[in-house]
Amino acid sequence: MSTEVNLPTRPDAGRPAVDTLLEPDPVAPAPQPRAIRRSASGLPHLNVHSVLSFTRLEIPELEVFETAVTFEHETDPLLAHDALTDVFGNKAGFGQYLFRADSAVPARYWVRSLEPWTRWPAGALSALEPKREVIQLAEGLMYRFTLSVCAGREHVAGGEKRVEAFRAVSEVDDWFRQNAAAFGLRLLICDAALATLRFVHKGQRFKVPHAVIEGALEVADAERLRRRLIKGFGSYRKVGLGMLQLSA
Repeated sequence: MSTEVNLPTRPDAGRPAVDTLLEPDPVAPAPQPRAIRRSASGLPHLNVHSVLSFTRLEIPELEVFETAVTFEHETDPLLAHDALTDVFGNKAGFGQYLFRADSAVPARYWVRSLEPWTRWPAGALSALEPKREVIQLAEGLMYRFTLSVCAGREHVAGGEKRVEAFRAVSEVDDWFRQNAAAFGLRLLICDAALATLRFVHKGQRFKVPHAVIEGALEVADAERLRRRLIKGFGSYRKVGLGMLQLSA
């Protein structure tokens, strides 16, 4: 014999069951739809970053070509200069090229020019393909540097300019610091040492006193520094002095 049990009826008996997880919270207010901003044309304004909204910064720079050439062992700096001048059409420091001697390989010279050469210099035994380099010159950029330079007191004798090179490190240091702004740079670290370049040219012995300056600098004026990177520093650039080397 079975016994029926009548469950108490609920007020909503007979209504379809509702999942309580989907019912709105009676305490918290129901979320309101987000307002959409519209532009003057009436179209929705989307907050999306576009590449077109950024202005491309124009960073000052200098494009140069660098290479190295090795001459016969007896080639002195003046002979190397004559051969390079024949290629570039102008003397070193006149805005076309600069060069410096390699510190390890005799008769090997590093060359920096505004345009790549179209042929090897006469007497060259080997040479590297000119490599394009871009030197950034934005104000505030810092570089380590090395500069072999002949600086001193200039005077004219016999219709020719003569340079009496500084004989003390303090004179070189003062010269470089006092002219730093004119060179377009701000010195951070500066260390100078005296040196002498000796060579024989056509049977005559030459001795060129100069200084080797190393340290760190900051770009202060892009145009002024660009000019010095092209034309060089100091005197006797035809023997491979005056080319500023920069490294990050």
